[in-house]
This record gives sequence, C-alpha cells and structure tokens, in this order.
Amino acid sequence: MKLDITTLDGAGAGSVDLDETIFGLEPRVDLLQRMVRWQLAKRQAGTHAVKNRSDVNRTRKKLYKQKGTGNARHGAASAPQFRGGGKAHGPVSRDHAIGLPKKVRALALRHALSTKARDGGLIIVDELAAKDGKTKVLAKQLADLGLSNALVIGGAELED
Repeated sequence: MKLDITTLDGAGAGSVDLDETIFGLEPRVDLLQRMVRWQLAKRQAGTHAVKNRSDVNRTRKKLYKQKGTGNARHGAASAPQFRGGGKAHGPVSRDHAIGLPKKVRALALRHALSTKARDGGLIIVDELAAKDGKTKVLAKQLADLGLSNALVIGGAELED
C-alpha cells in the first residue's frame, strides 16, 4: 500500500510503501471492540467504597443481655440495622480491569491502523518541526492540514 507524504505546509513530499502485514489487513470489528472494552475497563477508577460492619468505629459489646428484656436479640451496635452501623452489601473498591492477551492487543492495533489507512485517516508528515519553535505556529499548520484532534507518532525514519 502506497501513501503520500506531506509537509506541514501541505505540499507533497513523495510517497512511502506501507507494510501489508500491518496496514493491509481486513478490519475485524470483534478485535477492535475487545480492545476498546479492555481500555475502558482498565481506566475505570473503582475507588467507591463504604464502611462495612467491621470498618465502623463502634463497640463490639453486646447491647443488652440475651434474655429477659422482651426486646429482640442483638449483638454489636455496628450491625447494619442500627443507626451508625455499617452498610450491608455496599460497594467495595476493586479493579475493573479485564484480561486481554498481549498478542490480541497487538493484532487489534494492526487492525486499527489498517482501518485508518483504508479510510484515508492516516496522514504521514515528513517533519514535525515549527520554524520558530512556537506552539502557536505548529498548531496553525496542523489546523491548515485539517487536524483538530490527532495522534502524533514520531521517530520512524521513512525512505522513498
């Protein structure tokens, strides 16, 4: 697969041959869905929690004797039915992450790159360097290319 290389000014700077094993795959929606689900579950905080019966700072002493009062049998005041007692079956902090093998993650990335390349959403820029070293200049050049939201991957040397 051939893709055109552009400059930050929008002019053409040649073309590059992309590897078919990475950019030429038929997109698999199931892999992309699993990867997105893995990413969303991994970033879920899971910090919600309540104080359970054992976490409440109350006495563990029996409230009153077992027999002879005419009242119901009760143990500690930290039981959930009492005011100030612990919460029964409340949320606990936990990790929401699910497992996804590393090879499946890599395959999903290849399928995502293939889909982007097939749809024309992949732009290769020869050099990402602003002339003055100012962010404003670089942001204007990227906006002129039609990029308002982009993932920039650098470091790879391209050959014609």
